[in-house]
Amino acid sequence: MALVACNTTKVGFDYETRVARFVLESENQGSIVALPISGARIQVNPKAILTEYDIAAVDVAELELGACLQFTLSHRASRDFYQKSATNLGKRLVLLVNGKAIGLQRLERPIGNGVIYIFVEIPDSELPELAKNLRGTSIELQNKING
Repeated sequence: MALVACNTTKVGFDYETRVARFVLESENQGSIVALPISGARIQVNPKAILTEYDIAAVDVAELELGACLQFTLSHRASRDFYQKSATNLGKRLVLLVNGKAIGLQRLERPIGNGVIYIFVEIPDSELPELAKNLRGTSIELQNKING
C-alpha cells in the first residue's frame, strides 16, 4: 500500500515519505505515464536521471505563471544535470513522486544553476506540505548513506 513514515529524529520535523525521481521523455522506448488532472500521457525512459539522493532542497516558488515546486540539486548532480539537459533539449522532464507522475517541465535550455522549477498537478494549497515531505525524505535518505 502507500509508503508512509514519520520521522523527527534525524531531520528535525515530521514528514511523510515522498520519493522524488525525475525521468526524461523517450521517443522509442519506455513506459507511459499520465498526469493526474490533464491526463497528458508521456512515454518516458524508466531510468531516473535525478533521484532523491541528488536533491539538496525542495521549496515552493512563486513564478509569473503561479506556484510551483523548486528543486535545488546538489553540486555534483547540478553539473551532471547541466550536461543531460543540454543534450536533451526539447524533451520533457517528468517528476514522479512515489512512482506517480505529477508534473513536468520542457527542457528549453540547458539548466546550469542546479535549480529546477516544476509545475505540478495538485492544488496550490498542498504544495507546502508536499515540498516539506519531499525535502524530509531526501534529507533522511542522504543521512542514512552518509552515516
